[in-house]
Amino acid sequence: MTSYLSSMIFVVLLTVCWPAAAENNESVIDSSGIPEPLAQVLADAAGLHNQNQTRGAIKLLQTERNNFDNHPRLVALEIQLLLGSGRLSEARNLVEQLSKARSDMAEFELQVQRAFERIVNSEKRAIIFIQKRIELQDFETAIAVSDLALLAFPDQQADFYTLKGEALYKMNALAAAESEFMRALQIDPLNPVAKSYVTEIRTTREAQTSTALAEWIRIAKDKVGDFIVTFLALFTAFLMNSLLSPLSMRFRLLRARRAFEAGNYDDFADAVERLLDQEDFKPLRHNFRLLLRKRPYEDVKAIFEAHVMTEERLPTLLRILHREHDRMLAGG
Repeated sequence: MTSYLSSMIFVVLLTVCWPAAAENNESVIDSSGIPEPLAQVLADAAGLHNQNQTRGAIKLLQTERNNFDNHPRLVALEIQLLLGSGRLSEARNLVEQLSKARSDMAEFELQVQRAFERIVNSEKRAIIFIQKRIELQDFETAIAVSDLALLAFPDQQADFYTLKGEALYKMNALAAAESEFMRALQIDPLNPVAKSYVTEIRTTREAQTSTALAEWIRIAKDKVGDFIVTFLALFTAFLMNSLLSPLSMRFRLLRARRAFEAGNYDDFADAVERLLDQEDFKPLRHNFRLLLRKRPYEDVKAIFEAHVMTEERLPTLLRILHREHDRMLAGG
């Protein structure tokens, strides 16, 4: 029974993942001639994917590709799983790497290109996708999609410069991040997120390069060596960043409130969704109360349901809203 299931999974995988077959609508792919160990790897990867362990499936394929000399069917499945899980830059890098040594990658290059194009078919989809990749620390993909979105949506460049800046900032590429935030501010001088990040970057830089700190580093190097000094300097920068993070929160709250008051509910929903990433719900709850004083609970709830695009965030936002509504009714 297990062998039969493995064979069925194997055939289905080949049908789905082999690009030429998909393009030509071939419904059956002959699996004869495939070594049993290779068939088992494909079946194992399918099993992991079907158990929502796609990351594990990709890791298995990456390991086994070396054992099977980058067999085309292993490559095909790995690229499909990377694209399906949003890891577009990894898929593109794999295709580019293999294209240097083989001539059968054109179809995969086209698949990767189409995956990027699908994301930037919609401004809203692009924004949500980039935010998600940043959350998952897939900064390379976030930056690549931001660059495409900047070309696709010239009227919204401030938003995409800001998102690209966030990805660079979290990569600790502070100078590059500041450049992107400044581009956003050239378009929208009141952009609160870009302003807050620029403030954080410059304050951190000032702390790192102040005369007193430079002198301390010079003296300390003579005493304890470069490694410890570097560690302490990085810790100082981290501490400054931690102290400044409430500033970023205040700017985001202000942006959300202004969008709500202006009736720009898409912008309001985007700002509120980003606030969830701060993992500090107290300011968010406070601002929900302010909103509930201006609009009925059902109206605010309907706005969330209509404009929040990330399904997994909606229940959390509605739960916070409901609790604050109940507390207000109870006089709390």
